[in-house]
Amino acid sequence: MSPSVKALLLAATSATLAFPALAPAYGQGADFQSCLQNIRSEALKQGVPASVADTALRGLTPDQKVLDLDAKQPEFSLTYGKYIGNSITADRVAKGQQKMTQYASLLGQLQSEYGIPPQYLVSFWGMETNYGTYMGDFSALRSVATLACMTKRTAFFTNEAVQGLRILASNHMTTQQMKGSWAGAMGNMQFMPSTFTKYAVDRDGNGKIDIWNSIPDAFASAANFLRGIGFKPGLPAAEEVVLPQGFPLDQADTTIEKPVRAWAHMGVKRAAGGALPASDENAQIILPAGWRGPAFILYPNFKAVMNWNRSTLYALAVSLLAQQIAGGPGVMQAPPDDDQPLSHDTVVDMQTRLARLNLYTDEADGLLGPKTRSAVRLFQKQVGLPADGHPTNAVIARLQQTAR
Repeated sequence: MSPSVKALLLAATSATLAFPALAPAYGQGADFQSCLQNIRSEALKQGVPASVADTALRGLTPDQKVLDLDAKQPEFSLTYGKYIGNSITADRVAKGQQKMTQYASLLGQLQSEYGIPPQYLVSFWGMETNYGTYMGDFSALRSVATLACMTKRTAFFTNEAVQGLRILASNHMTTQQMKGSWAGAMGNMQFMPSTFTKYAVDRDGNGKIDIWNSIPDAFASAANFLRGIGFKPGLPAAEEVVLPQGFPLDQADTTIEKPVRAWAHMGVKRAAGGALPASDENAQIILPAGWRGPAFILYPNFKAVMNWNRSTLYALAVSLLAQQIAGGPGVMQAPPDDDQPLSHDTVVDMQTRLARLNLYTDEADGLLGPKTRSAVRLFQKQVGLPADGHPTNAVIARLQQTAR
């Protein structure tokens, strides 16, 4: 499962919980057809002509491959080092630089109009589809209808199916043309149907929005989306920093915000050399590989990148890839060699033990998120370990001894 899809499905779960009245329709026979009729009814309320909805939904069946992929949960979560190593390769940086040169005129125009630096548009393109080399070959409508009718995330994917029908109606497309990933993300930038209907732009002016084959449409749509979710000109999204000796590690957490000037006053400096920007904007410090790995400062634009995809590592990869595409340095501090991925079961066990110590109160879901890291940090403080919130094997072993 790609990080984009994984974050999407986490968001979809939250959306379903927010609309408990929309119960899932299980089964491949009458139940599935009943669910499709619900989608049709909602689409008609939103202005989709009955002829378009009927043509698109006629004969539609669940896609078992989508369900199989949806059921495949990753056994191990990737470490920072593995994730960044896979995402930012010399080849991807070089291709990104070539693409930025190739489309310099268009990217410059979009920067003037939307305020989005070219390297960020190209970085998203590289992360999402490796510069358009793989956009997915699933029927996007069939995928989202399958997920709406055959999983517990009915509310989220019912809306995506309705928005897909709206695209067919307004954009004069066929379901065969509207291809995407198994979870319904489409085109060069992997837009979900709801993102398309809200932000997609006909940049080339041919009367049709084509994020699959028109680079002007794909880039302008991405620029419009990024502006819409809060990306502003000025500071980058993130950059590597060096922390001073004795820096309080419990301050390196996404829940702690300080003005950039305040971090500079504490002795935080750019890893590439020089002082931090003289800015009163709030920022956070993170240590994605623990205190032995690199440190990063997250500026306000990082939150916008996170609005595209709710994975911290994904957002960090986009930021670092953009920096290198623009000719900036790579990450200088290597992650520790012994940093190993944790299995789902290991994280569940860790959360359970932290709960016994009254340090963790959420569900033991096996996901290593901010709340789990905060609980790990509290435990580290209790037992006198560096409080970086990073669960190394040594920290886990100590937890197992403490909370039997």
